[in-house]
Amino acid sequence: MLLEARWVVPIGGPPIEDGALVVTGGTIAAVGPSAELRGRYPGEPVETYADCALLPGLVNVHTHLDYSAFRHFAHPRGFGTWMLQLLLASRKLGMDDFAASALWGAHECVRNGVTSIADASEKGRTVALAARATGLRARVYLEVFGLDDAALPKTIERLDARLAQLRGEFETATTAVPGGPSSAREGPRLEWGVSPHAPYTVPPRLYREAARFARRAGLRMATHVAESQAEVELLTKGSSAIAKAYKAAHLWKRQHWAPPGISPVQCVAESGALGPDMLAVHVVHVDEKDIATLAATGTAVAHCPRSNLRLKCGIAPVADMIAAGITIGLGTDSLASNDNLDPFDEMRAALEVSRSRGAALTPAAVLRMATLEGARALGWDHLVGSLEVGKRADVVAVRMRGLETRDPVDALVAGASASDVRMTMIDGTPVFGGGNLPVEVADGFRSVRTRLGLMSE
Repeated sequence: MLLEARWVVPIGGPPIEDGALVVTGGTIAAVGPSAELRGRYPGEPVETYADCALLPGLVNVHTHLDYSAFRHFAHPRGFGTWMLQLLLASRKLGMDDFAASALWGAHECVRNGVTSIADASEKGRTVALAARATGLRARVYLEVFGLDDAALPKTIERLDARLAQLRGEFETATTAVPGGPSSAREGPRLEWGVSPHAPYTVPPRLYREAARFARRAGLRMATHVAESQAEVELLTKGSSAIAKAYKAAHLWKRQHWAPPGISPVQCVAESGALGPDMLAVHVVHVDEKDIATLAATGTAVAHCPRSNLRLKCGIAPVADMIAAGITIGLGTDSLASNDNLDPFDEMRAALEVSRSRGAALTPAAVLRMATLEGARALGWDHLVGSLEVGKRADVVAVRMRGLETRDPVDALVAGASASDVRMTMIDGTPVFGGGNLPVEVADGFRSVRTRLGLMSE
C-alpha cells in the first residue's frame, strides 16, 4: 500500500512536501517524494490524503484509561484534596465499570491519533482488553501499593499471581530491557510492566522488592515521583495534605511508616529502582541533585503538563532535564486530572509551560516528545516513533489547516487537534478512519459516569 499526502513528517528527517510512504506486511518499506515512490512501486494500491500530513503514530507515555469516565472530575484543586476525592469516588465502581471506562478511553486514543500507550493500572486486565479491542500498542504497568512494610511478602506474591494470570489470558512478549530477554524486531502489541505507584504509597523496601521482581521477569517499570509539594513535605517532614487524605480514607497506619527525610527522587534512587528500565512520571519538584541522579541512572521521564497544572502541582523543569541528557516523553495522565486525551493539546501545553519558565521549547521538540522521544522513553524507538524503513507502520493522517505553510511541524503543533485526525494505522492496519464511537462503547461510558454522579456526555 502506498500512502501519499501533502506532507510527510518522518520526525527522523526533514518534512517531505508531496510525500509518500509504502507499507508492506505491517512495516514501512519506503519513505520519500510521492512521484518517486509511485515510479518505484507501480503496482501498489494508493491511498491519498491530499489535505493532510502523515505522521508517525503518536505515543502517550502516561495514561490511566481505567479513569476515563472521570472526565471533568477534577476542578482546579490541591493534590491532597483531589487524591482523597478520587479514592472515595473509585469505591463506587466495580470491575465492569472500569472495563467500560478503559474501553472508551482506548477508542478515544486511536481517534486522537495515538497508536502507543503506557498505562498504569491497578486492574491490568481492563486496559489489556481495551487495547486488544482497539488494536492499540500498549504496555500495561501493574500498579503496586503498600504502606505497610509488614505486608511486603504478600504484596509481591499477589503481584506474581496477577502477572501469571494475565500472561495466561493474554499472549504477550516483552520488549528488550537491560538485563531482560530480547524480542523480535516486530515487537509485541501488548506487554506488561510493573509500577510501584509512588513514594507516598510505596515504602523503600517495597520499591526495592518490586524492582527486583520486575527485573527478574524482564519487565520495565514506571513510578509517579516528585509530582506535588505535598509529596515532598510528606517524605521530608512526615505530614502534608496527603497524610490528611490517608487518614480521611482510613488508610493511614503511621506506626508502620516513617518519613525518610529525603526528596522523592532520592528516595526511589536509594531503593535501587531507578535505571534505564524505569519511567519517572511527572518529576515536577526536583533540584539539580535530583536531575543529575535521573540522568546518571538513565531514567526516562513522562511529562504531563496539563495534569500538573490542573492539580496545582507546578511546572516541571523540562529544559533543564533535556540539557542533562534525560529522555522525555509526553503523557496526558488520566481524565481524572485532564480535560481530554488530545495529544495536540498536550503539545501546546508543553510549549506554554516551558515559556513560563523562561526556557521555551520548540514545536519540533514537543512533537518529538509525542513521537520518537516518547517511544525512546518506553524502549520502543526501534519499533515506532518515526517514519523510517523497517519500523512498524504506525501512521496517522492529520488534516492540515494551512496547506500553504512552509513549516508543517509548526502548523501542526500550533493548530491541529484530535478532531483533525483522518486515519490512524497500527502495524499497517487502519484502526480508525472517521465515524462515531460504537454505540455500546458510548452507552457503557455514560452508564459509568451516571454511577459516579457526573454529567453525561
